[in-house]
Amino acid sequence: MNSTLPLAERYARFRDDVFSGLDESPPLAGFAEPMTELHLQSLWFAGEFGSEFQGTNGERIQIRDFGEWNAGAGPDFRNCTVLINGETVSGDIELDPDVRDWERHQHGANEAYNQVVLHLFVDQPSSDRFFTRTSEHREVPQVKLDPALLVDGLARHRMPAPARLGRCSTPLRQMSEAAVQSLLEASAQYRLQRKSQRLHRVVAAHGREQAIYQTLAQTLGYSSNQRPFLLLAQRLPVRRLAGMEPVQREALLFGVAGFLDATPYDEARDETRVYLRQLWERWWKHRSEFTRWTERGYEMKWNLKSLRPGNHPQRRLGALAAMLAAWSRVSSPLKQAAAWNRDSWTTSLTSLLHDYWSLHYTLHSDAAKRPIALIGETRVQEMMANVVYPLLMPERPALWSEYLELPALLDNQKVRRAVLRLFGDSPLAAAFQKKLHHHQGLLQVYEDFCLEDHSACDDCPFPERLAQWQ
Repeated sequence: MNSTLPLAERYARFRDDVFSGLDESPPLAGFAEPMTELHLQSLWFAGEFGSEFQGTNGERIQIRDFGEWNAGAGPDFRNCTVLINGETVSGDIELDPDVRDWERHQHGANEAYNQVVLHLFVDQPSSDRFFTRTSEHREVPQVKLDPALLVDGLARHRMPAPARLGRCSTPLRQMSEAAVQSLLEASAQYRLQRKSQRLHRVVAAHGREQAIYQTLAQTLGYSSNQRPFLLLAQRLPVRRLAGMEPVQREALLFGVAGFLDATPYDEARDETRVYLRQLWERWWKHRSEFTRWTERGYEMKWNLKSLRPGNHPQRRLGALAAMLAAWSRVSSPLKQAAAWNRDSWTTSLTSLLHDYWSLHYTLHSDAAKRPIALIGETRVQEMMANVVYPLLMPERPALWSEYLELPALLDNQKVRRAVLRLFGDSPLAAAFQKKLHHHQGLLQVYEDFCLEDHSACDDCPFPERLAQWQ
């Protein structure tokens, strides 16, 4: 992608140069959320840590197949394939937050763990070495996962910059519109490149179709429920769901999501009872298979606060079910870049229908008087920005010109804050909010400079360095 998107390289160099020569780097403010065991497992299974490692004994370790995330008792990941010092071994993988958890949880005495071929962990006491052994006294290779291995590092907890005009607004006003456009185009290209790197790491870990499915599912979670949708897509991979009958597929989706257990049948409306009965008739047969996902710490944690009815995760899950029912039509244009056509793909998604979810917001709501679009054009555009173009651009660089023409259909608080910070009420504010790449570029600049400055704008080097861009 670097050779075809030179603006991204220019922005990357500019970004690094802005903070060069300073006495110290901006401090790390902390992590956005605790690194729970579930969070670690999800990051690992998504391929976020990569696939090549050095074991604690110096082994060269490469993950050839991440296997299946185990929903029952036993090791976390089953049927994995690992290359250790050039030798292929097949078996299970266990991931623990602390290396000592192997013995704390008595895995070493449990025969169910005898097929473990790799033990992953994050923490260990600095002064002691702990070995991983099975009940057969076989030593298991270990890998200590380093958060620095993540594609973008761990998400840091960064408070929004003050909602006021920044010092950079003055040099930005003095720049020509062409110079501002090139800055935002370059930062948008850089942002797209980073998304592409992350997405193609998932492709390398799980294959293209699963990567498409996972990332499209995440976009249906909006900002509040992306993590639960990712977990659901990891727990119910597309190769398992795509060939099922629609009702069977929806039974697993809503059952694993926890919505069937949380919806009292007797209190449901008549048309909802019919739908629930169809799901329960199939879910109870598979419920025991997914007992682990209902345990404390592993259950889905949906954010239901301050949501618009159309954004409720139950309705978004209904949209995912409809998408899977038309999966060939949705996924085929993304499997080969040459097959991509923006208009036909948009129509494929905006025309999706579902007998129940086209008329309901939740399992508790009344039926609407007329059908409601399951996926609107603004959500399709989010999918294109976060999935389609990052996936296809490296294979079809000419799509960059198409990307530049996408209109900005959806405003949000982050964009408004960035515009206020950089432009205030300058005419530039209106000029550079019209296109999707304007929004993406503004967000990247805001994150790279405004959120990395801890002096309330006073000591930020970005305003003085803007002259370098021209």
